[in-house]
Amino acid sequence: MQSRKTAFLKEFFFLAVPVMLQSLSGNILNICDTMMVGRISEIAISGVTVANKTYFIYTLVIFGASSGISIFMAQYYGSGRIKVCNGIFRFGIWMCAGIGAAFLLFLSAAPSAAVGLYVKTPETIEVSLSYIRVVRFSYIPAAVSAVCAVYLRIMQKAQIPMLTGFASMLLNVLLNYALIYGHLGFPAMGVTGAAIATLLSRCMEMAAVTAAFWTVFRKSERGTERLTRETKWFMVQKIIPLICNETIWAVALTMVFRNYCRINEEYIPAITVVDNVFDLVNVAFAGCSTAAGVMMGKILGAGRLQEAGKASSKMIRINLAVTIGSSILVIVTAPLIPGIFSLAGDSLLAALGLLRIRALFCWMYGYGETIYYILRAGGDTKAVLMVDGLCVVFGPLLVSSILAAFTGFSLQRIYFLTEASNILKVVIATCLLKQGAWLKNLTEGK
Repeated sequence: MQSRKTAFLKEFFFLAVPVMLQSLSGNILNICDTMMVGRISEIAISGVTVANKTYFIYTLVIFGASSGISIFMAQYYGSGRIKVCNGIFRFGIWMCAGIGAAFLLFLSAAPSAAVGLYVKTPETIEVSLSYIRVVRFSYIPAAVSAVCAVYLRIMQKAQIPMLTGFASMLLNVLLNYALIYGHLGFPAMGVTGAAIATLLSRCMEMAAVTAAFWTVFRKSERGTERLTRETKWFMVQKIIPLICNETIWAVALTMVFRNYCRINEEYIPAITVVDNVFDLVNVAFAGCSTAAGVMMGKILGAGRLQEAGKASSKMIRINLAVTIGSSILVIVTAPLIPGIFSLAGDSLLAALGLLRIRALFCWMYGYGETIYYILRAGGDTKAVLMVDGLCVVFGPLLVSSILAAFTGFSLQRIYFLTEASNILKVVIATCLLKQGAWLKNLTEGK
């Protein structure tokens, strides 16, 4: 019994830790961007933050598409049908690259629409547009990297996207230093330099991860089984709700950000710092959640449904412990954090208060995220939509919209009540998990 428990934990953290480290590299990159841009001005921070809201929506749409692809790849991989996996991977690359091209066209045709939704200050809008003009070309490379990383994790090669993520982070920091401030023989380009650095680092990451993927692929079972029209349609039926869910979730959260901006645009730097810090906390529970999804997909694909029910409880307990521990660390270190990002005065005090509020409710994110991945692994995409997309609409978005429009509450009070509304997600996620509709082997008969 003890050896089985040890084997479970070993496999779980073997998957989780590389994902954590890869996510950590991406989030350190974002923090370095914020710190380096913050040395220019608080307007520069606000402009880059607003410009990245479109990329935030984009990454979650890609996440939804690649998540749908991973459901099937994990289960077919678990059942030993590798050539079908290869066909699904190919399908996923084309789909995600197409989504990237659509966003690129939108940002080329109407960049002002992507910025003007959040802010009205001309200086902030100008900074945002200068950033978007360059960084939009990184969208397709990011999509390709995401799909390759999904398949590498399923093949238990999660260390590859982890290492390429770290390499991308280091390159971005170096290029930021050179291009933002004008070092190493380059001119000082400010926010435009930060955008160029981001573009080059994402292109490098795509080149590295695809080269590594091809090296691994050549050593594995090669060949691609052509997907039938029925199989593709079955997959699309599962993928579309996930894309819709991630789109709803991303748009809802950007609208929550917009509601905070309506209170006072001067709070944008404080909110940005809080988001950066909790992106680091998210690294921990996102890694555990991703591992839960991959392991659960393989267990279900192998037809071990009874084992899946027991494993889900273990995964939830692990993620809760990790999330609560991380939140305590944030509360203890909160007084030191705002100063690191060059915040002062009202922005510093606002960031300190928001950090403590977010830490208080952070366990809800970890709990809901784990159940989300478990439900998704079994292809229960309708439940996923309820847990994620609809809960954020009828929780944080609804609460923040009403309070920002019809009350004179301070940002801190509205932020507290908005975060507390995530209890809706906890209740619904628990009910859907207990129903057990997600306990399915999707490879049977396919």
